[in-house]
Amino acid sequence: MAMSRFLLFSACLVGTVQISFSQGTPEKIDLKDPNLQFVDGSVIPIPLEIFASLDKLGKQDWARQVENREIRLDTNRSRTAMLFGLTVSEGFIAVQAEDKEAVRRIGREVLRLASSLGVAGSVEEHANSIVNAAGKSEWSVVRSELDKTRQTVLNKMAELRDAELVDLVSLGGWLGGTRALASVLQGNYSLEGSDLLNQPELVKQLKDDFNRIPVRSKRGKVFGHVSKTLGHLESLMRTDASGAISEGKVIEISLSTKNLVEAIYES
Repeated sequence: MAMSRFLLFSACLVGTVQISFSQGTPEKIDLKDPNLQFVDGSVIPIPLEIFASLDKLGKQDWARQVENREIRLDTNRSRTAMLFGLTVSEGFIAVQAEDKEAVRRIGREVLRLASSLGVAGSVEEHANSIVNAAGKSEWSVVRSELDKTRQTVLNKMAELRDAELVDLVSLGGWLGGTRALASVLQGNYSLEGSDLLNQPELVKQLKDDFNRIPVRSKRGKVFGHVSKTLGHLESLMRTDASGAISEGKVIEISLSTKNLVEAIYES
């Protein structure tokens, strides 16, 4: 059973999707379910629920997926929005690894990125709670505050009618989580785990949302890389004749998402 919408740290949240589990296995989200909530046509799963599903994979070496990157900010708010989504996803990965120092660092970076986006005042309390809870190893609190941070920023952007930035935060969050998941599966492949990457409809939606963003908001070479990678991932994230995402495809997904993440950080 695939979680075909294993999203993100989505930038469009203002609607959310509850993901349920049956016998410890993530359930596929039916995009035609009338009970789902949409924002501008987009289904928005909750990152808190998504990363909880990773616990179902059993003990993994999440510490290897925690990246200590230097975040260089510039005046390109679209890139900053993607960086915000990526950083929040890194926060959830650091929680999986129970890495106190990484979570504290990420809490500070989240506030710095929010400041660059003009919404720092709305998330300062959450950022401080992230840092404090990490120091006490209160991981459920950290997860909750990370999710509240994301929601607060997205809601604020929606109020400011920054729809394109909302989409880019979503994209960045999904990308960060997918990179980590694919990397873990590359080193410890399983059919059940690979099923979490069965997301062609979600990638198509992310690609369509990205293509609708005005050209003026996609300045820079990295955005061409984003478009090309989403197209490639849409073809990779489909099951084969046996109903699985093959180990070879998992390796390709891992490499593609890793390269794009690095391009966003380095551009």
